[in-house]
Amino acid sequence: MENIPAIIFYLLIACLYFAPSIIAFIRRHEYKLVILGINVIGFVGVLPWVIAFIWAAWPKNKSIIDPVVGNVTGKGRRNTGDTIGAASYGLARGYAEEQEASISESNSRLD
Repeated sequence: MENIPAIIFYLLIACLYFAPSIIAFIRRHEYKLVILGINVIGFVGVLPWVIAFIWAAWPKNKSIIDPVVGNVTGKGRRNTGDTIGAASYGLARGYAEEQEASISESNSRLD
């Protein structure tokens, strides 16, 4: 009976340590077993645990590169190439609109 607080403490520590895997399994993440593997092997340091936690908690409808390429809301797809293509298209379109605006502004100055 005197070991019950210690058992509860160790169970809480285990739940905290395996939080990324628990989250991945609850959310039915496609890579839940990979996250579990990182979580189990990641006892060596904190970085693998943090990576597993971020991966488990990351929204399913976004690719991880979305915020990097400036698409913070995501596209609802997991195709990274599609996200990069859309970002480069938006960049080109933005430059074209800016160039058109500057041409029309210079034309209005000439009038």
